[in-house]
Amino acid sequence: MKRSKKHLLVFPFLLLLAAGCSSGGGEMTSADKVDDGKPKAPVKLKVLFSNPGMTDEIFQQLIAEPVKQLYPHISFETIKFQTDFGLNELISAGEIPDLIYATPYIQSMLDSDIPLDLTEQLKKHNIDTSRFNPTIMDAIKSFGTKGEIYSLPYMSQSFALWYNKSIFDRFGVPYPKDGMTWDEAIELSKKLARVENGVQYRGMVATHGGIATFASSMSIELVDPKTSNALVSDRWDAVFAKGKALYDVVENRPLKLNASNVQLFVKDKTLAMAPYWTGGMIGNLALVKDLDWDVVQVPSFVEAPNKYYQVDYHQFVVSKTTKHIDDVMDVLKVVVSDEVQAKAARMGKETVLTNQSIIDQFAQDLDFVKGKNLKGIFKSQPSNMIYQSKYNGAVSGAINAAFNDVFEGKSDINSALRKAKEEADKKVAELKVQ
Repeated sequence: MKRSKKHLLVFPFLLLLAAGCSSGGGEMTSADKVDDGKPKAPVKLKVLFSNPGMTDEIFQQLIAEPVKQLYPHISFETIKFQTDFGLNELISAGEIPDLIYATPYIQSMLDSDIPLDLTEQLKKHNIDTSRFNPTIMDAIKSFGTKGEIYSLPYMSQSFALWYNKSIFDRFGVPYPKDGMTWDEAIELSKKLARVENGVQYRGMVATHGGIATFASSMSIELVDPKTSNALVSDRWDAVFAKGKALYDVVENRPLKLNASNVQLFVKDKTLAMAPYWTGGMIGNLALVKDLDWDVVQVPSFVEAPNKYYQVDYHQFVVSKTTKHIDDVMDVLKVVVSDEVQAKAARMGKETVLTNQSIIDQFAQDLDFVKGKNLKGIFKSQPSNMIYQSKYNGAVSGAINAAFNDVFEGKSDINSALRKAKEEADKKVAELKVQ
């Protein structure tokens, strides 16, 4: 299969460098020469960005330049994220990349037998996985049947509650605080939802991504690991009740249930509180100058105190077909080093490491966050990843559709969840015979 230049945007990045990281992958050191003192042979690594989270700027500052300081023999050919051209097309073309930058969900790659188990390579290259957030490492290991490590985490994603101080001041309502429950946040939102001078102010929109995302901090399983049957637990009753209570106030209802709350919060400035991913909100807030905002710890379910949504991270997967495994591992060693992770943290990227001194450097280079309650973001920890089945999407889709019926007044909670179970069972059964 011939690669089309129209659909495959390739940007070569020549990085004149080589490296080694000591202290279990924590500290970068220079080690570029072979035993006879001659430079290593040039190597070009192909990297696929399978999600849009990696920009050219981030790649240059947090991967290309650090590697350049240490590995002059390595260069990169990067394949940018496209919705209509990705790993499957590269597999068909016989051009599997050496590295794949991905979200946590790599089951389809495993089904295609792409990822390399890094367990032995991590030992060989002295990369200490105890440096990483244990919840992230548990999630990574969950994709292996025997604890295999099919990826290395690079950036983390947290959730926080962002709020517009001006709206609270306008209506004389106390600001939100760290440590709130969802019930407390919902009651607070009711005090803010109103129409004034023709403008509709909403207190909080918390179902961006669907009710299944809203509930993910509770780690409710969707599929039985033993039978692969759909699970629609009774625990969803309480989740639906909270979502319904939030939107029972007519003025608080979004026009569309699962629409992003960023538009209302950042651009329209009519939303008082927006639970949202930290990285995404920081990026949006960097573009506005007249929003008086602050941030607190995301509210918790009583059943899952101090937990934000299901663990989320960006990671690197190494292909089994790479012919440059030592060079690939050396690159990974650089990007998870303390130096690079600290630089990323100062830029507003969340480290995957447990090193508190690096966590404390979050966003220090960003002037627009000065004086904000950034420490509140880190008072919660991610919830455990649920069992990742290829049927999860079918079940969560049925649950999201059921809550939409409740939201639109088409069904009560009990009837909606019964329908969700029927629809999930039906869809999973169909998928099993495909």
